Amino acid sequence: MKLRGIDLNLLVIVDALLDEAHVGRAAERLGLSQPAASNALARARALFGDPLLVRASPGGLRRTARADAMREPLRAALAELSVIVSAGPPDLADLRGAVRLVASDVPAVTLGAALTAELAKRAPGIDLIFHPWHVGNEIERLERGEVDLVVTVASASGASLRTEPLATYPYVVVMRRDHPAAAGETLDLDRWLAFPHVVVSGRGDRQGSVEPALARIGRQRRVAAVAPTFLHALELLCDTDLLGAFPSGVMACTAAAQLTSRAVPISLEPVSLHLVRHSRTDMDPAVTLVAELVRAVAPRLDGQEFNDAMGS
Repeated sequence: MKLRGIDLNLLVIVDALLDEAHVGRAAERLGLSQPAASNALARARALFGDPLLVRASPGGLRRTARADAMREPLRAALAELSVIVSAGPPDLADLRGAVRLVASDVPAVTLGAALTAELAKRAPGIDLIFHPWHVGNEIERLERGEVDLVVTVASASGASLRTEPLATYPYVVVMRRDHPAAAGETLDLDRWLAFPHVVVSGRGDRQGSVEPALARIGRQRRVAAVAPTFLHALELLCDTDLLGAFPSGVMACTAAAQLTSRAVPISLEPVSLHLVRHSRTDMDPAVTLVAELVRAVAPRLDGQEFNDAMGS
């Protein structure tokens, strides 16, 4: 028997019918008409393949052996369902467990401390486990159940996936504060391309998001370094004349304290960050809480102070 085909309201009526062994009294108890109760009994007989209630003299009904056997289990099951439905949200302070999150380096570093601090205040029994970022397979890991939440630039789709946007970040040119290119408030194209650049790629690709845009205007840049993570690239920028064209969110992490930024002198599509979870955690209060905190903390990555400084 498939549960999806069972009407739970019918089970409530069956419970009353078996308890009363009388259609009229069961109908009165539930506030139903007698025909409605009789119709429910007919449906229940078809569902269970048993008469459930049979005629007994003088003029009454008695339960069948099947009805007697299912009476107490049915009552217990309905009582448990009633507790589940009527129970309020769990006390966050009583939650125990771990939530597994995967994010690339900058979101993981910037969100991590804030999330941990909020969890310590609101749900100290929940542990936050950051899983290592592997380029391109974060959604597959989510679907396999290896992680509970993914923060990614990829907008995932699928019947079991829940994807929501967190924030959108424009590109900025990042450099050390005393870099020669930082002398002015703005940075023109020729000045920008006069210096070597660093690209971030987990696969070691020399081509970044900038190359197609430059190719459209017949220009190119010198890529002198490829870093596997943004944090690695930011460290390189601190002590060299390299420039980086990165989403403005990188400026929110402490590694960027020695750096400054300028508007990119060409048009680049901004980068959007998404939060993805699986439907299997829809009723998990710990995962729901961490997802809520990610949504609350993510605006700290918007780089707005840097956008304001650039007048954009």
